[in-house]
Amino acid sequence: MSAPRPAAARGAPPLLIDALEGLPDAGLLRHFTTRSTVGYPRLPDPTPEQLQHADAVLDNRFTYTGETYRFDPGFSWKPNPSTDKEWQIAFHKHYFLIDLAQAYRHSGNRVYLLRWRDLLTSWMAEMGSGYITLSDAQVEAKRMESWVTSFMLLAGTDWHRSIGGGFLRRFLTRISGETDYIADHLKPVRNHRTFQLYAIYLVGVIFPELRRQPDFLSLGLAKLSQNLLTDFHADGVHIELSTHYHQLVAETGIRMLELARLNHLPVSAELVERLRRALRFSLYLQWPDGDIPLINDSDTGNHQDLLELGSLYLGDPDLLWGATLGTEGRPPRDPSRAFAEAGYFVLSDGWGSDPASYARRQQVFYDCGKLGEGSHSHYDLFNFCYYAGGAPAIVDPGRYTYCGEPDADGINWRHYFKGTAAHNTVTVDGRDQTLYLSRTKHGPEVVLEHRDWLLGQRSDWVFGRASSPNYHPSHERLLVYMGHQYLFILDRLDPNDGEPHHYQLNFHLPAGTDVLQSREGDHHRFQSDRCEVRIIGASGLDAAVRPGWVSRHYGIKQAAPIVRAELERSGRVMFASLVSPRADGEFAVTSFGMRPLGSSGTCFSATITDGASRYTDHFLLLGDPTATVRLGDLEFCGRFLACRCDEGGQTLFASAMDATLLQVANRPALTFPDMSNFEWAP
Repeated sequence: MSAPRPAAARGAPPLLIDALEGLPDAGLLRHFTTRSTVGYPRLPDPTPEQLQHADAVLDNRFTYTGETYRFDPGFSWKPNPSTDKEWQIAFHKHYFLIDLAQAYRHSGNRVYLLRWRDLLTSWMAEMGSGYITLSDAQVEAKRMESWVTSFMLLAGTDWHRSIGGGFLRRFLTRISGETDYIADHLKPVRNHRTFQLYAIYLVGVIFPELRRQPDFLSLGLAKLSQNLLTDFHADGVHIELSTHYHQLVAETGIRMLELARLNHLPVSAELVERLRRALRFSLYLQWPDGDIPLINDSDTGNHQDLLELGSLYLGDPDLLWGATLGTEGRPPRDPSRAFAEAGYFVLSDGWGSDPASYARRQQVFYDCGKLGEGSHSHYDLFNFCYYAGGAPAIVDPGRYTYCGEPDADGINWRHYFKGTAAHNTVTVDGRDQTLYLSRTKHGPEVVLEHRDWLLGQRSDWVFGRASSPNYHPSHERLLVYMGHQYLFILDRLDPNDGEPHHYQLNFHLPAGTDVLQSREGDHHRFQSDRCEVRIIGASGLDAAVRPGWVSRHYGIKQAAPIVRAELERSGRVMFASLVSPRADGEFAVTSFGMRPLGSSGTCFSATITDGASRYTDHFLLLGDPTATVRLGDLEFCGRFLACRCDEGGQTLFASAMDATLLQVANRPALTFPDMSNFEWAP
C-alpha cells in the first residue's frame, strides 16, 4: 500500500493542482509516467564527452574551469576546492545531472539513474536557495534548467522502477520553491535575466501539475519575450557582443520558441523576427568547420545545433546550410554581411555549393564597433580573425578566466586576455584602448569617431578611426578583403602631441603553429602552415615572432606564437600588412612593396598569381582627396582606391572610398559631386 501524502498534514501549502494534490506517492508516480499532454522538445543524443563525464561522476570526480576534483563519499556541497569561484558556480549549476541522464538513456544501466537520484537527494537535504549570492539567482536558473532537462531525458525509459514517488514529490516541491526564489530575485537586465526567466518559463510549460504553474507560465512568457527583444540589437547581435553569450541567449530564445510551438503557446511576431536575425548572425559568424571565433568573453562554441533548430522552427533553409556545413538547405545569397549596430563585419569569399567547397571557404570576422554592454567586453577595437585553407589562421585568444587575482608569478590573466595586446590590432605605449580597472569594471571607453564600409561583388573594405582616453595618438585602420582572396590592412597612427610613442602591431596565431620568418625587399614575411603575414613599416621597424597565449576552453591556456611589429616614433606612423592563405595552391602573393605618389600619397602594390593568371593589386592612399593621381590606365580623385590590373596594366576592377572621380582608359568618367564609396568593374 502506498504511503499517504505527508505535506498537507504539516501545514505546507498545496504543491499540486486539486486533481493531483490528494494522490498517494504511487499515484503521483503513475501520473508522471503516463501523461501525454505536455509537448517535450527534441532532446539531443548523448555526446562522447557527456558519457565520459557521467562515468567520472560515478567516481565523484567533477571537472569545471579546467580543474578536476575528486570528492569523498557523502561530501558536502558547500566548500569550494578551487581558488576560482567560477568552479563552484559551474558545480552548482548541476550540468552533471544531464550527463547522468544521458548515460542512463544511452546504456540502460540504472547505476547512472541511481547516482542522479542520490546526488539530487544529497543536495536537496543540505542546500537552500541562494547559497552563491553573488550569482543573483542565475545559478539557480541554470540549475533548474539542468534539473528539468535531465528529467525530460528520462522520458521513455523505466526510470519509475528505480525512482520512488516520495522522491518525485520532494523533487517537485523543490522545483516549485526554487522557481519561486528565481522569480523573486530577477536580474534587472541582460543575459542573467534571460536565463532566469527561461527557467521559470520552462517549469511553467513542463509542469502544469504544479499549483503555481499559471504564475510561472505567465511571468515567464511575458517577461522572457520582452527581455529577449532587449537582449539583441535590431541587427540580431547580442548586446554584450560576445560570440559565446550570443550563442547561449540565442539558444534560450529558440528553445522558448520550440516549447511554444509544441505546446500551442503564443509568441509575438516581433520576437520571432528578432530571433531570425540572431540566428542569421550565428550563421555568418560560424567558421567553415562549425566552430566560432572567440570574440570578447568566449570559449569554444558550436552553433550547428542552434542553426538546425532555427531552420526547423523559422523555416529558413539558409540556416540549415550552415547547420549541416553545406550538406542540406540553401546557400545564403550574400557572401559578406555588415551587422552595423553591433559594428561587426563578416567577410567571405562565398558559401560553397557542397560540403567540400563549404569547407574551403575563407571567412573574416572584423570588429569595428563599440564595447558591448555589461562586463564581457575586451579592449579589442579593430580586432579580426581570419579563417583560410580549412582552418583558423589568425585567431582571437579567447577569455581564459574570470579570476581577477594575480597568479604566483604576479600575472593577472583576466587583464591579459581582455587587454588590447592580446588582440589583432595596435597598442600604443603598451596601454589598453580602454583602462582596465577590475575583472568587471573599466575606465572611459575608447571612442569610435568614424566608420565607413563597402561590401562589393569583387572586394570588401571597412574603415574606422578611433581615439582613446588612455593615450594621445589616434588610430585609423582600413581593412580590405581584396578580390575576396586576401587581406590588406593599413594602420595609421597620428600622435597629436608631437611626442614619441611606442606602437605594437600584433597578429595572434593558433597554438602549435610553426612560423618561418624572412625579409623580402620592403617587407617582413612570416609563413605558417595556414597563412602568410607580410608587414611594411618605416625604417627602424622591428618585426619578429613572440610568445603568447590562446585559450579555447575556460581555465586552460596554451602557448601560441604572435607575429609582432614594433616601432617607436614621434611623427605619424603607418603599418601596411598583407594576410593571405599559405601559398601552396593556385593562389599566391609573390611580392609586396610600396612607393610614393609624389606629394599626393602612397601606393602599396602586391603581385599575385591565381592559377595561370598573374595580376598586380594596387592600394592608393591619398593625403589630399582633391588631388587627381594617375596609375596605369586610370585617373582617380579621392581618399582611397584598391584596384586590380592584369599583366598588360589594364584595370579589371576597383573599389573606392570618398571618391569624386574615377576614369579607366577611354571609358566614360565616373564623377560624384559629394565624396562617394563605390565599386567599379567593366
